[in-house]
Amino acid sequence: MGSAVAQCPHGITSHSTGNLGQKKLGYSSRCSKFPCQLDFARFGLLHQGSSAASSSDHSTEFGRRINAVPDMDDMFWDKVPTPLLDMVENPIHLKNLSVQELKELASEIRSELSCIMSEKPNSLKASLAVVELTIAIHHVFHAPVDKILWDVGEQTYAHKILTGRRALMRMMRQKNGLSSFTSRFESEYDSFGTGHGCNSVSAGLGMAIARDIKGKRDRVVTVISNATTLAGQVYEAMSNAGYLDSNMIVILNDSRRSLHPKIEQEPKTSITALSSTLIKIQSSKSFRKFREAAKGITKRIGRGMHELAAKFDEYARGMIGPQGSTLFEELGLYYIGPVDGHNLEDLICVLQQVSSLDSMGPVLIHVITEDNHQDAECNEKIEADNPQEVSSSVQTRTYSDCLVDSLLMEAEKHKDIVLVHAGMEMEPSFQVLQETFADRFFDVGMAEQHAVTFSAGLSRGGLRPFCIIPSTFLQRAYDQVVHDVDRQKIPVRFVITSAGLVGNSGPVYCGAFDVTFMSCLPNMIVMAPSDEDELVDMVATAAQIDDRPVCFRYPRGAIVRTDHFMHPGIPLEIGKGRVLVEGKEVALLGYGAMVQNCLKAQALLSRLGIEVTVADARFCKPLDTELLTLLCENHKFLITVEEGSIGGFASHVAQFIALNGHLDGTVKVMNIRNFHFW
Repeated sequence: MGSAVAQCPHGITSHSTGNLGQKKLGYSSRCSKFPCQLDFARFGLLHQGSSAASSSDHSTEFGRRINAVPDMDDMFWDKVPTPLLDMVENPIHLKNLSVQELKELASEIRSELSCIMSEKPNSLKASLAVVELTIAIHHVFHAPVDKILWDVGEQTYAHKILTGRRALMRMMRQKNGLSSFTSRFESEYDSFGTGHGCNSVSAGLGMAIARDIKGKRDRVVTVISNATTLAGQVYEAMSNAGYLDSNMIVILNDSRRSLHPKIEQEPKTSITALSSTLIKIQSSKSFRKFREAAKGITKRIGRGMHELAAKFDEYARGMIGPQGSTLFEELGLYYIGPVDGHNLEDLICVLQQVSSLDSMGPVLIHVITEDNHQDAECNEKIEADNPQEVSSSVQTRTYSDCLVDSLLMEAEKHKDIVLVHAGMEMEPSFQVLQETFADRFFDVGMAEQHAVTFSAGLSRGGLRPFCIIPSTFLQRAYDQVVHDVDRQKIPVRFVITSAGLVGNSGPVYCGAFDVTFMSCLPNMIVMAPSDEDELVDMVATAAQIDDRPVCFRYPRGAIVRTDHFMHPGIPLEIGKGRVLVEGKEVALLGYGAMVQNCLKAQALLSRLGIEVTVADARFCKPLDTELLTLLCENHKFLITVEEGSIGGFASHVAQFIALNGHLDGTVKVMNIRNFHFW
């Protein structure tokens, strides 16, 4: 094994015994991965070559989030020994490993992931599929000097392990723990924050152009996925990259998954010994130089000969590559592939060849991986750790379940109702809609912008579209909401799911802004249910509206009541709220799910002899001005309660109260916003 492995990373040594001893780990080593005393401000978050001065600065920036140390006893759960992985503190320790050792390391990483991430099997599959690809990237390139960008957070777990965050993986999605996405505030190895996908090529191209302007020579590598290729921004970025012709490497991780069953049923692209040889020739520097020289010769001969040679080249490369491979060539990226994403020899060979190409422009490497590519013990571990997964999910009834039931009832009454779904993944509840209304359900994946305008087109064609998008993904389609729907008063019914705080999913999935950016539009009706019954009524309300757009939001999680009785939806009067509890002096005006918090507060205060009024606003736009006037005239304190950002429901209430002179009286207005910016 190379010298990089024989050294103890960062000079950390162990003086621990008992549960931290080598006997527990099942292998012999001079160094222990988890000593009793660690400086977690430095642990895995600083580059080994940083100076002392810069280390202090980096520890402030990159150590801000990682400020909680897991219990040491919890670190050593029963697991397969991982001697190679235990010696890898950062990517520099991969440089001197042989291919065989890298294969063993891949197996150990899979074992590690199966132990610490078994409670999240869906996320685990994505990361297991890219273990070899992640190892190959860090073996060939020199992060953080070379910039490595990822589009999908669920594929970055092996990357996090190899970049000094292994000890904190069990704290992922916990307070003060790791993010499930890449984060610039978490590690210098995360060159750019991963959000909802499709941003890495654009950001990577920007970094490549900045590098060229500054005269630097670092490499830029971006990893995209099948889901990413559904979003238009990727093709915009690739087209611009082809035009600017700056050096960068785009890796398409093709897991052979598609939204379209017919495509998945087609014959898969096979990777043979011949194709493996051809991709090595494609990626070689000599072949690229020969190709560029041939282009120059044909240009000198004449335009006709150059065009003929270009067509022949495109035809030949189309014969070698899989279906659709010439698309990337048309966009200006040199296509290499397909490459077996689980063959470390081929991956390393191709990446080394491509990394040595100077002034050759953007390159796309098509890598084929399998989501179910994992060791047998990983499968057994996942199944053993999740015996109650299916049964527990069946017992809990969510808002999405109620939405599906209400949409089924409305679709039976209105045969022109169609459903458009957009976002990263589809909730299991919506699969019932997809199966029941196969001809009226359209899942467009991450193409949220298309989903909105597509829904507008369906509406103009005489249908009643319900556009289902999670709050955080609707942000990406806001331009289409403004210009293609609201400005034209086209009746699209937006169902905003996962609104408000979303627990351990973190800021990327936090749906805090939809009330603010939807309620400022002139023609949009904005409402939110306080419970599942109102959700059903709002579905019926939206189905009736045919002269303007409407939206309603609901939170992630379980419904308020435990009984499963579903009543037929009753359309609500637009812009009318309701009083739930009558009290004195103090009025709580809740919006959406926060009405339940108001009722809980009222119950607690009533035990203290304090009688408060609780009102359910139902609508943020248009506001129930009569209800607001009544609350202001009969109470000394009016407290609005919402879950969202500044500029939302409370701002609309405050504006009405100020403009109508209610602040000139005795009422005092306060706001409780159940949301804190990170």
